[in-house]
Amino acid sequence: MKKLFLSFLTVIASFSMIAQTIVSTTAENRNAILEEFTGIHCTYCPDGHLISNNIQTANPNDYFAINIHVGSFATPAAGEPDFRTSFGTAIEAQTSLAGYPAGTVNRHLFSGWSQSTTTPGTAMSRSHWADAVDTVISKPSYVNIAAATTINLSTREMTVLVEGYFTGTGAPSSMKLNVAVSQNNVTGPQTGGSSNPSQVMPSGLYNHMHMLRHLITGQFGAQIDTTSQSTFFSRTYTWQIPANINGVPVSLGNLEVIAFIAENTQEIVTGNISSMNYVIPAGVSIIDMQATDNTTIPAMCDNTVVPSVTIKNNTSNVIADTFYVQYTYNGGTPVVQQVTTPLLGGNTTTVTFPAISLSAASNTIEYNVNLTNVTHLLDILTGNNISATPVFLVMPATPFATIYTEDFESYADYTAEIDNSIIVNPTQEPAFTLTKAGVSGLTTDLGAYAASLSSYLVNFYNINTGNTVQIMFHKLNFASNTASGVKFDYAYAQYSNEDDRLQVLASEDCGATWTTLWDKAGADLATSPAVSSGNFFPEANHWATANVDMSAFNGKSEVILSFKAISAYGNNLYIDNINIYNNTNIGIQTSVETNAASIYPNPANEQLNLSLELAENANVTYVIINSLGQTVANENLGLMVAGAQNQSINVAELAQGLYTIQIQINNQTITKKLTIN
Repeated sequence: MKKLFLSFLTVIASFSMIAQTIVSTTAENRNAILEEFTGIHCTYCPDGHLISNNIQTANPNDYFAINIHVGSFATPAAGEPDFRTSFGTAIEAQTSLAGYPAGTVNRHLFSGWSQSTTTPGTAMSRSHWADAVDTVISKPSYVNIAAATTINLSTREMTVLVEGYFTGTGAPSSMKLNVAVSQNNVTGPQTGGSSNPSQVMPSGLYNHMHMLRHLITGQFGAQIDTTSQSTFFSRTYTWQIPANINGVPVSLGNLEVIAFIAENTQEIVTGNISSMNYVIPAGVSIIDMQATDNTTIPAMCDNTVVPSVTIKNNTSNVIADTFYVQYTYNGGTPVVQQVTTPLLGGNTTTVTFPAISLSAASNTIEYNVNLTNVTHLLDILTGNNISATPVFLVMPATPFATIYTEDFESYADYTAEIDNSIIVNPTQEPAFTLTKAGVSGLTTDLGAYAASLSSYLVNFYNINTGNTVQIMFHKLNFASNTASGVKFDYAYAQYSNEDDRLQVLASEDCGATWTTLWDKAGADLATSPAVSSGNFFPEANHWATANVDMSAFNGKSEVILSFKAISAYGNNLYIDNINIYNNTNIGIQTSVETNAASIYPNPANEQLNLSLELAENANVTYVIINSLGQTVANENLGLMVAGAQNQSINVAELAQGLYTIQIQINNQTITKKLTIN
């Protein structure tokens, strides 16, 4: 949280009374401006933010960051905030940017550091930023610049005074003055946020800093024509601050203003951050209220929680005599309490709400303290008004099946959440369903053995070492099982020699303890030679099948099965055709499966067609299982000869709903999802 310095100004105060009072006339070195091109879906952008923060710490008065959300990684998905501006695309276009994150330092072309080797430009990878800053701030500047900003809290009008003084020679006859407004403490999503852990909030959301919101002087600045040595210029600008930009609130207390002067639309000579002052309405006191989550997180099989939040008054000389505290559960309707017990400066109070029943698998509670309709108090530092619980998991109380199959065929590309499971992904790593259609230029289907379209990708290629993703299935009832097991297909390649790991775990006490059933890592897990030229996409012969004994859990009525992937920053893992069974005839598959089966139409109404491609003469049976794990139809189709075979199945008696059909070809089981209309 940045410090707030308040200047108590009257409404009649005017910058027109000030003449050359804020800019130094003594020659100084240049200041550095980093424009970082970033986006909420950029995995390595948080690492860029961290590098920028470290440069700021080392050069607190000589370096200033502007984070520009632009490009495909900044495009929000449905329900996500839009942090882009109308200015970012043009700024990016003149940099020859070749990948994210990228940054320009004073929009200067540093020889040998350009991202693009074909069209060298000002965009640099993050590894060069610190050296570029050191180079810039070691050089003398022929102009000094300073700014002072006042925000009228009643009218939301911003007034910016910018002064410049040319201490030396060498300036072109015409220059461009730029005034940028950025915002701190903007809460939102961010892929790869764990690379900058201090900015990750308990809810898993990210605290965005230095986010460009507006350029007061337009796309590339306002003209300055008095540039000879010992000349002075002064400009005053006003901006009516909107309540939001692209639906993202503009918080008055979290704004910062950076002024910089450029020789053209690219080469920045120097810049400076503005002082911030506020015009306070008569009879109003400025206060800083802070909310901190105080909730006791329930165990995974508990279905109630008591929302609790601690409120602090950070302003020593102002009493919070009235304020409001609210929570929202999973983004639902706010529940509000009014607090009228005076909260003295520096003190805290805990507000507890009635217990609530938990209705979802993945949960979070967000808290907010606010001064809505409290006319004599004003809180402009709103970044600390919000707090949230970590995402916590609740397992449905009732087992959903005795056996189950998941072939990942019914999901759109990039779907992270899977039916009848909880995805445990605390650092929001890239893990999702994927088909070849979701990868430009890919020609091989991504289902196991290239025999189906889709599988579940854990993108170790873009996941930091030690971070995990789990597919944790809801409770299974093995009370009547006599031969429990789980069979699945997987494909994995190392990048070089990393030990990425996949574990299959089971628990009978709702996750209090886990039994490791299957565990492979590194070369032992690999089904392909290492791939160090980019993301690994499996071919048909890059798959293997595992068959895991779960007989130790026979007779158990509440079994949780989990697939846990642990990154060592290697290459990608794919999982497909998870088949949780109770069948002694399913054998361990160690070679490529060459039989194929498909069903159509799907959804079906009265008749379902089964199309087979048999590698050899085979005995074929099928079983149709409903969503409760009950067998509702089965038939032995007998011995069929090798080659293409077709069989009609009557499904007219089946109720509308979702089913699984298991097709047994000798000792091979092929599982498909089926919808009956």
